[in-house]
Amino acid sequence: MNTTTQPHKIAGEPADELGPETAADVTPDTEMVSLRAENERLKTTIRNAAAHRQITGELGRIGARSPELLFEFVKGDLQFADNDAVINAAALIERMRRSFPEQFVVERPTAIDAAAGQAIPPRLSKEALGRMTAAEIAELDWNDVKRVLSAS
Repeated sequence: MNTTTQPHKIAGEPADELGPETAADVTPDTEMVSLRAENERLKTTIRNAAAHRQITGELGRIGARSPELLFEFVKGDLQFADNDAVINAAALIERMRRSFPEQFVVERPTAIDAAAGQAIPPRLSKEALGRMTAAEIAELDWNDVKRVLSAS
């Protein structure tokens, strides 16, 4: 009697996810090598994502206009410590500041005066006209003076 188990194959399904090899061709050693390689790829992906967040976050805090583009410029120069922290982040950011100073120009918007040109003229009243001298009344807009006098 055969005690080894063979994978059950259902008609119409692909043979295996491993490609042309069958499950019987895979030895524990090759499977372990494959799993270790995948593990390293995943660790590298996680390390690069953390570096991306760190560098683009710092670039955003210092006012860089295009943090994503700047990260693409330096991502090949990243150096990592044993704990996967980026050890040359400050040097890379300083290099980007020197290489692309236009990316770090902080432009403060000028104040916008939404009511410009719509100054409210002081209210003219009969009492105000009564306190004015003839010279002050002569400087006023006569249409305003007529409007005030005809309103009463």
